[in-house]
Amino acid sequence: MTEKRGFTLIELLVVIAIIAILAAILFPVFAQAREKARQITCASNLHEVTLAMIMYTQDYDETTPMVRHDRTPGGIVTPTNPQGLKDYDYYVILQPYIKNVDMFFCPDRNQWPLRSNGKPVCEDGNYSQHECLGYGYNQGWVSDGGYGMVMPQSSDGNRYGRSLASITSPAQTVAYGDTYDTPTYSVTADNIFSTLPDGYSSASVRHMQMLEFGFADGHVKPIKFNTGEYPGYGLVGLPANENDALLFCNDPNVVGDYSGAGFPAGSSLSGSYPLQTAGETCQQAVQDIYTHTTINP
Repeated sequence: MTEKRGFTLIELLVVIAIIAILAAILFPVFAQAREKARQITCASNLHEVTLAMIMYTQDYDETTPMVRHDRTPGGIVTPTNPQGLKDYDYYVILQPYIKNVDMFFCPDRNQWPLRSNGKPVCEDGNYSQHECLGYGYNQGWVSDGGYGMVMPQSSDGNRYGRSLASITSPAQTVAYGDTYDTPTYSVTADNIFSTLPDGYSSASVRHMQMLEFGFADGHVKPIKFNTGEYPGYGLVGLPANENDALLFCNDPNVVGDYSGAGFPAGSSLSGSYPLQTAGETCQQAVQDIYTHTTINP
């Protein structure tokens, strides 16, 4: 009669060790696969948002959407927004062309930060999801100066749309992209990471640092992004490749105009923007930030 033999303790330990090694190898791969799927969703969403902008420009004399932050009645009433006031920004302007608010949400952004008074920063009266939108508008390499898809900030605080003819190369100009900004939702170097703390690690940027961007001609591509510290200002976001920063300029030679923000040409912008002086061209502004910024690992 043959005696049945079980596993020895050593054999069991060897099997467990093999399983543990395989898990250590495969789990990060699965996590990367899930992250890649979320990134693909963002690329699809941004393609739709960018196409909506193109349709809008055809309806409005080839002029891009403006940026304004008026709060008017008619929005969703909540305990923290009892008057039901709503914002009027780029995503509200484009909504009739998309008809699906879910297109504005990134699956990797579930932030719902609160102000010091307890009211949600992202609550704008336009949607009921307790999440911030995931995508921002290219208001320029640095905000308010007119470097991007809108004109410089005017004295009334608005940034009006610009003509498509003033954008030298739509295929080389970012229109929308992944952002952590709230509530202005922009992708400018000074605001793209505005809800993150100083010192935030580049390695922790969503989509494995490969943020998705839709361009003015409708195509979408990822750009690797770093976080960094600009002296006197704080946290900024910038592409890992300096040449990619020029994709946020409607024209590398366009001169930043900060007069509407109270800074005439030649005046110091220290502390207010991550730039040395008002009046730099977009290319000079790119060089300014890369020269003075310390990258966070």
